[in-house]
Amino acid sequence: MAKSPGRPHQVSISDLLWEVYSSMADDCGTQADALVSQAMFEMAVKLGYVNPVPQDSVPPVEDDIPQAPSGRPTRRPPPGGQKFAPGRTKEAPGRKSAPAKRPPRPAPRPAPAKAAEKGLFIVNEDGDTEKIDKDIYIIGRSSKCDLVINSVKVSREHAIITRERGDHYIEDLGSANGTWYKGEKIEKMKVRDGDEIFICDEKFKFVVR
Repeated sequence: MAKSPGRPHQVSISDLLWEVYSSMADDCGTQADALVSQAMFEMAVKLGYVNPVPQDSVPPVEDDIPQAPSGRPTRRPPPGGQKFAPGRTKEAPGRKSAPAKRPPRPAPRPAPAKAAEKGLFIVNEDGDTEKIDKDIYIIGRSSKCDLVINSVKVSREHAIITRERGDHYIEDLGSANGTWYKGEKIEKMKVRDGDEIFICDEKFKFVVR
């Protein structure tokens, strides 16, 4: 039978359990009823009947120690600084710590601006300029052509300019009077900035810009 400090209370404990607590008390250098009182306190805390407080503010459990105002015995704090009851922290029961805030993600870097793609232009002797903005650009006398030359010497579909893998080519379409470059009749050639060609006797210049 164990007695708690202060007001005596009768507690029924089996002989086997009392022998266990007595052996533990001998090993710890304390009394068996003090260990029983501590075990009862921890069970009350675990079940939520007692709110834990820092143990250095709780009077030690001894017969000659004054009782708490309610008359309930309190625990002796273990040596070595402030500690809290087992299974509890400074945080109030049921209260969770606020999660750590994640640092804001850096703003994505803007994609580098692409350089404006250069285009090919064809300029006649009067300075009239046409941009070649198609993969297939037809030159001829027909009104259906992209560049119309009003001359009876020019075939209905005289020549064609094509874009192949980023480069431009001019090709004669089997015209009667031909397409000329530097005094030579051509069938197909790559166009470069500044090239001058003749379609019959009509002069044109290519400009890349």
